[in-house]
Amino acid sequence: MDIRPWAEVVRLHPDVESEETAIATYAIDLGALVAGDPNVPPIYRDAYSFFRATHLTSDMRMLMEEVYDRLSGKEGNRVLQLRSPFGGGKSHTLATLYYAVKNREEMEKAIPETKELPDVKSARIAVFDGEKFDAISGKEIGDKRICTIWGFLAWQLGNYELIEEQDQKRVAPGGDLVKKIIGDKPTLILLDEVSRYLERAMGEKVGESTLYRQVMEFIQTLTTEISGSKNACLVYSLQASAREFFGDVEILATLDHLTSRVDAKREPIRGDEIFPVLRKRLLAEPPPEEIANKVADIYVDTIKRNILPYVSSEPERREIEEGIIKYRERFVAAYPFHPALIDLMRERWASIPDFQRTRGVIRFLAVVLRTLKNRDAREYLISATDIPVDEPGVRNAFFTEVGQREPFHAVLEADFIGANATVKRVDRIFAETRDPATRIATAILMYSFGGQPRMEGKEGEVWPPGVTEHDLMLACLNPNIDSTTLKAVLRELAPPTGKCLYLHYDGVRYAFKTTPNVNLLVSDEAEGIRDDEIKNAIKGMLEAELSGKPAVIWPHHSKNIPDKVPMFQISYLPLEFVYEKNIEEVGIEFLTQYSDRPRIYKNGMALAIPDKNQIEPLRRAVRYLIAIERVKGKKKSLNLTEEQLEQLNERERTEKASRDSSFRNLYNVVWLLKMENGSPAIEVLEVGGRALQSTNIHERLMELLMRVPPPKVFDSLTASRLLDLIKIEEGMETKDIVDTFFSSPEFPRIINEDVIKKATSKGIKDGLLGITTKDKVQIVEGKTVVAKEQVTIGKEIPLEEIDLSSGYIVSPKIIPIEEKPETLQISEEETKEPEVIEKDKITQIAYSLKVNRQQLFKCFNALGNLAEKSGELLLKIEAQTKEGIDANWLKNAVEEPIEEAGIEIKKEEE
Repeated sequence: MDIRPWAEVVRLHPDVESEETAIATYAIDLGALVAGDPNVPPIYRDAYSFFRATHLTSDMRMLMEEVYDRLSGKEGNRVLQLRSPFGGGKSHTLATLYYAVKNREEMEKAIPETKELPDVKSARIAVFDGEKFDAISGKEIGDKRICTIWGFLAWQLGNYELIEEQDQKRVAPGGDLVKKIIGDKPTLILLDEVSRYLERAMGEKVGESTLYRQVMEFIQTLTTEISGSKNACLVYSLQASAREFFGDVEILATLDHLTSRVDAKREPIRGDEIFPVLRKRLLAEPPPEEIANKVADIYVDTIKRNILPYVSSEPERREIEEGIIKYRERFVAAYPFHPALIDLMRERWASIPDFQRTRGVIRFLAVVLRTLKNRDAREYLISATDIPVDEPGVRNAFFTEVGQREPFHAVLEADFIGANATVKRVDRIFAETRDPATRIATAILMYSFGGQPRMEGKEGEVWPPGVTEHDLMLACLNPNIDSTTLKAVLRELAPPTGKCLYLHYDGVRYAFKTTPNVNLLVSDEAEGIRDDEIKNAIKGMLEAELSGKPAVIWPHHSKNIPDKVPMFQISYLPLEFVYEKNIEEVGIEFLTQYSDRPRIYKNGMALAIPDKNQIEPLRRAVRYLIAIERVKGKKKSLNLTEEQLEQLNERERTEKASRDSSFRNLYNVVWLLKMENGSPAIEVLEVGGRALQSTNIHERLMELLMRVPPPKVFDSLTASRLLDLIKIEEGMETKDIVDTFFSSPEFPRIINEDVIKKATSKGIKDGLLGITTKDKVQIVEGKTVVAKEQVTIGKEIPLEEIDLSSGYIVSPKIIPIEEKPETLQISEEETKEPEVIEKDKITQIAYSLKVNRQQLFKCFNALGNLAEKSGELLLKIEAQTKEGIDANWLKNAVEEPIEEAGIEIKKEEE
């Protein structure tokens, strides 16, 4: 069976689908319902429709049974206080009891299993809704004005005449009168919103007393008399939050204490029974069980894959596995909601003093369902990650419940919904996953209100707002977000390394707060940093990096790059160069021109091109590092804590790592001059994915130019290679040789003129050429000659004695050879005693090897060992291929590198 997104599976309740549905749809006005007010939604006004829309939980059923037992005379608690969680509101429970006693037949039609409940005949019902009853004017019924709660209850029970005087004078009746009002008949009294009535009664004078004190006296008397009766039952509720009450929370505590002597607390909806209640209130029909089971399996498998591998001990592993099994059942029961989302609201939000448990939460979930359904949500479940806080209606419903709407406006704008919001920027980093930063940050936001109850603490004690990484995983893990992604996103979002401005981490919990973390201090400081400050800082880094190197930093014109410098130099072009038009034309101008004249040494330079992808990250990191340093300098005036200073240090370490990475890769491309059909062109070399050893920017580029085949710049030449290049017939000035190498693109690029010196020195030693000065060269009988005593040849000469500015290289053929009588010479070798070779020693060995590239590398060490013993090896290399080898490639990739190693090579071609 294919698993479809919940939005394709679930049908929403019509009230949820309607955008016009008022909040009254999700909460009952008990007073209006009892009065038959036509403005009450039909689903609540009609008893049968009411029960059709009500999920009768086991605890609610037990409460109904308990009320029936008290009304039929059975012993037990007769004063019951409701403790209602969200989704199973106190008013809804009171309405259920009202209809259950008043309209028993309609209830049994809608819920046939209620026929088994005890039957009570002719029960009286009195309902008081403190929200509706005015403390001053009371309630007008026919031609009579009822003034007090005791008068209104007595009127409904048919005994108003017994306390008419006490009602009109607003003086609480005594116990005997209250007992008569209750009588012996089955009597159910339901009290709702009493605390609101009390709040209004506080300022109303009644003689020397107040109406507030009279009401309190009556309630104490009423609970006492009900408790001692035979057939009466009182069920009342208190507001669950300060905001529901809108007044003095001490009244709630006083009222609770006043009745605690005789009442018993009942919670009609406990634990996971909230799940079917939500389904009943929000969905048109129960979702298919087979889909709920399949989705549960997917999420359970995801949790196992992402959590169990990190468990170290076997007992802990077994405990987690057992917990996951139970969690699976909750996934099925809660579908289409993620159970962690409901737990969040039930356990954490309930600790918020301003939290209104029923009305807003059901409405909040309704708005979320409708919004996600209209957006064609593609998730299998609705979790804390899916709350669309970018939708104004959802935000309004959310902050109506948890409060702090205005303080959190800046939080949402900066980190969630603004044009440059943090989560949007981080989402672009994880482009392969759909909005992981938005989803994870949204979940953290949901957990940032209220605290989890402390199991080991006193009743009512809670942990601070926020969510641990473990709980966040349980809430966020799904087929699209695994633990690796979640942790990576957290690093990008949360302090000390993350980018969110209002997300805090105390070492245990993540939470959004209205106070900024150090990131905002840094961001505010960064806004005042000028671009030229950043530019100068980066230039300073380059100057330090390239100090002592043959480099030119940020030339803006060709004249800024020196000409006629006999060394290979790299010009590091300014960052703005890559944003110019026709950059290749500008590059060719740099390589071929020096101001308004042609460049002479155009074969002795390269251009380093900045990488666009590294410029902005580098600028950003440098900007924030400057800002961090300035914030640190203001630590006293900003009153920074030790925790904030540590966050600054960690942020500084992160930004330095980002800066260094971008800076190291800022120049990974070099341009060289080449000639194409007689015209100058650009040859591009890129570092790419090459594993270069150097870390210094300049050294990396030189390694690219010199060590990556085929090399483009050389640090050595053989004497024979030098002679092949300059092709001297008789002689040549050394300064002309230098000029030729650095000016002609046809010549190999060399790092400096010492390369020429070394090759010249080797040629002199080997007798391949001689060196003198030009004035020593003469023309004799039409021939160029130089006297032998005027030239150095055939001996070693120190490099410092070779002056390239005045030297003159000559061919041996213009040096006259002196003829001397031949004399018999006996070599030193011939006068030596013959060497005795030890037995079993080998004096000469020859091998024939046939190897491929990989085998050749493996032979190097073995051949090196043999060369160490013999002094040198004679290698004969034969290679052949059917496809043929390009002659230029052979020269550049094979012959020149061998010659540059000082090895003479003889070539045979076929």
